[in-house]
Amino acid sequence: MYARNRTFIRGATVKLICLVLTLASASIIRAAEHRNILLLVTDNQNRNDCGCYGNTQIRTPHIDRLAGEGVRFNYAFATTASCGPSRAVLYTGLLTSANGQYGHGHGVHTFRLNPKVTTVFQELHNHGYHTALLGKQHLSPESQYPLTFNEPVNGRDVMNMAAVGRRFIQNALNEDRPFCLVMGYSDPHPTSRDGHGWGIVKDFPDTPREVYDPELLNVPSYLPDRPWVREGLAGYYQQISRVDAGVGRILQVLKETGTDQNTLVIFTSDHGSSEPGAMGNHYEPGVHIPLIVRNPQQQTIPESSAMVTLADVTPTILDWAGIQSSQKLNGRSILPVLNNPNPTGWDEVFLNHVCHEVTMYYPMRTVRNQRYKLIWNIAWRLEFPNPIDTLSRKTWTKTIELNETTIGKRTVHRFLFRDELELYDLQNDPDELHNLASEPESRDLLNQMLQRLNARCKATSDPWLERHSIPNAETYGRHNRDWHSASITETTFRWVIRLDHCHQRNRSGDQQQHSCRRAVCRPQVTVCPRGCLKCLTVLGTRGLLYQ
Repeated sequence: MYARNRTFIRGATVKLICLVLTLASASIIRAAEHRNILLLVTDNQNRNDCGCYGNTQIRTPHIDRLAGEGVRFNYAFATTASCGPSRAVLYTGLLTSANGQYGHGHGVHTFRLNPKVTTVFQELHNHGYHTALLGKQHLSPESQYPLTFNEPVNGRDVMNMAAVGRRFIQNALNEDRPFCLVMGYSDPHPTSRDGHGWGIVKDFPDTPREVYDPELLNVPSYLPDRPWVREGLAGYYQQISRVDAGVGRILQVLKETGTDQNTLVIFTSDHGSSEPGAMGNHYEPGVHIPLIVRNPQQQTIPESSAMVTLADVTPTILDWAGIQSSQKLNGRSILPVLNNPNPTGWDEVFLNHVCHEVTMYYPMRTVRNQRYKLIWNIAWRLEFPNPIDTLSRKTWTKTIELNETTIGKRTVHRFLFRDELELYDLQNDPDELHNLASEPESRDLLNQMLQRLNARCKATSDPWLERHSIPNAETYGRHNRDWHSASITETTFRWVIRLDHCHQRNRSGDQQQHSCRRAVCRPQVTVCPRGCLKCLTVLGTRGLLYQ
């Protein structure tokens, strides 16, 4: 009897073990079938500042390795060169004018998504995904970003970010759920608002610190070659190398957890650097960004000429997850072009900017193909408002202090006071110095680009069209070109305003102070009896107005 019971128990135990192993195997199989996402987002990094994009001075071995395993996009763009608004585009698939977050959401700025907008996190959450955004978030409002895992972590402590990311992935595996993990790195965003502003100021455990010699670096053409600029560039590179170490570690985590073969990996930046001509601009250093996509289940090509933007990331993620978007998106999935180096219909992008901070209103709409770019500066009569991160550091403050007339290759005056339309031939003028909009031989090209711009604005239901009309090639506004060679003191510290259509005279015939209602000279104008112009400061900004 005892022997029979023992045989029964032994047989039951074996069956139980087999059942457990079968269930575990089924769970592993299901986990392997999950379509996971790893999105890596750096903070303020130009396209050219990775080794895989041709920079021979910066050390980014892990990002370069990822590029070797996936597709490197040569024409990828942020639609707006501002952190909060750009991330809103990234996580919604909607342009800034469509998603409602026109500027930063933190602090006094209080911009936030339109309540009707659905983020990629909401879409994934509704379909059972485990979601996390580690490090820098810049979410506004948080209610539209439902994260199932939201452990605070320093966005510059890249190794700890990877460790927390590992716990998140393991939780998803334990719950047998697909996951979407976003790593929001805080590097290479500047570490201060004064001085050159870059460089590692705090070391973290197990995180290497690369050192770059400022004297050996090549200064990008859009920046002045000055000692403080070189110091900043060395610190900026140092921070990118720290990000690279974090990228290498989280990719290793995918392998260690067995999820690397069913996880779509996307590496990109929210926009270009914080230097003048980059942040807040639609010039190339502000919007031309790195984008690498690795699809482990598809044979891909090394690089692509398809023109894409951050508005395409959410549609790509949803496509990978097999989810139909609940709203009409401005972007589209790039998965279909990962094995086509020159796909048709991917030869144009549309960029859309409103402001950086609440005090920095300067809306721009841009259409760009592989050769030409047209920028519509809607508020062109305003002085361009440098973001505070740019305005307070040496690249800019030293330019003003030394009364220099150029910032990089561009004149300071043309940087601050822009024509309503800017048309550039990027093939022959990569630094965007020669505005072709006024050239008679470029009239046909300008009209074609204006038609494309108008079509894209209408297709995205741009609310700015309710008040502003896209100008034509004959009547767009231009700043007086006679003032291009004026010095800093003449252009930055006084206003010059046309008064011939709005001045009033008192009974003695002298000109007097008058508030003009016309948009062209809306600020209050003061003129002395002799007819000369007095200096003004209007709304805390200074500049030069014409027409």
